[in-house]
Amino acid sequence: MVDAGFLVQELDANVGGGILAGALAFRLFLFMVPFVYVVFTILGGIARAMGQDPAQVSENVGITGILANAVVKIDQQSAWTQATLVLGAIVTLFITSGALMKALYVVHWLIWRVHRVMPAGFAPRLALIGFALVASALSVAVNELRTSAGIAGAVLAVLVITALSFALWWWASWKLPHAPGPARALIPGALLMAVGADVLDLLTAYWIGNLVARKTNTYGAVGIALAVLLWVYILGRIMVGSAGLNAALWYRHQNRRDLGATAKRQQP
Repeated sequence: MVDAGFLVQELDANVGGGILAGALAFRLFLFMVPFVYVVFTILGGIARAMGQDPAQVSENVGITGILANAVVKIDQQSAWTQATLVLGAIVTLFITSGALMKALYVVHWLIWRVHRVMPAGFAPRLALIGFALVASALSVAVNELRTSAGIAGAVLAVLVITALSFALWWWASWKLPHAPGPARALIPGALLMAVGADVLDLLTAYWIGNLVARKTNTYGAVGIALAVLLWVYILGRIMVGSAGLNAALWYRHQNRRDLGATAKRQQP
């Protein structure tokens, strides 16, 4: 385990893990802004049509709800203005989803040292947007469970986040560039993502959300943007660490197997 830990740290230093995480964080932020605007403007419009308060839509939605409070101002716009802005945000969402997907591909083939490949067509972009929608819906369900069921709900919420984060990132890691190998070689990175998702959820629920609520009057949208940037950087660091962990352990396993095969051939 100690040897594997040093190999992971060495690989991260060689590929510039912090820089790659910053690049992912920047593209994640650019993706989140139009995504949040489109989703919460549509949901806010539906809520207003049903006679509900649009401001309540962004409550209990994790980091996207925090960002929505800064970028979505549905009560201050006419219907035509909202439609025009939503249409522009949809186009921007497809552009930024493509840039984020390309960044994920680049990070993985740099870490895994495989041939350069890039996503083709709109299917990866739609999958990424769908992934974000599922994550937002999961955040709503988990926060409702946490607030309604007390300690038992909090424990169950952690278990749900762990299981779904593990499954989704395991599947995503299989679709992203990696060295030829079995799916089980991607389990360590999926486990790291599951733990990281729990940490991010707890940070958002018990620290970032409360911090932004207290500092909004002082720092305004700048404070919200900084909080979201911190959040996406942590997420980017987890993604890079996940890929690095899988790659380091896989190549370590391959090297040990090759050394074993060489030793057997050299035996008299």
